[in-house]
Amino acid sequence: MILHRITQFAHAGAPPTPAHFAVAHQHLSPSLFELFKSQHPRDIVHSAHTALWLLERGHQDPDLIAAALLHDIGKGPQRRLDRTAWVLAHAAHLDRMLPEARSRFEIRRALARSAAHSERGAELLVSAGASERVVALTRAHHSPPAGDPVLALLQQADAQN
Repeated sequence: MILHRITQFAHAGAPPTPAHFAVAHQHLSPSLFELFKSQHPRDIVHSAHTALWLLERGHQDPDLIAAALLHDIGKGPQRRLDRTAWVLAHAAHLDRMLPEARSRFEIRRALARSAAHSERGAELLVSAGASERVVALTRAHHSPPAGDPVLALLQQADAQN
């Protein structure tokens, strides 16, 4: 787990490539593709890799692939420090205590954005006309899968990338 997180941190600055945009363009409607492009570059790369991981394993469900491409859309702008702080807070079980949307400290506001990104992403997807299933998968991508094999696949792909 720690080695995986170190690898993620090391690769977090890689810019998106034309291939990342191509997979999204192929699998998203124009309005959802615009939403995809609006993500932080780090999230574009992560989301494209999440979708490619699924596609390489033969998963073709359009809602699953769209959710993979858009599951982190609610994060908004984040510094590398913000993301690192969220991972550490989560690992230390402080992810419910530290976030505060109205804090005078940017790091606590950033933690609040991370904590709420699934719900915020679902709201953005509703506004962009995503299917109910894509909205539901995005909203639940950090919740227990509760017997939903498609959600479990999304979570597995997300964790790998």
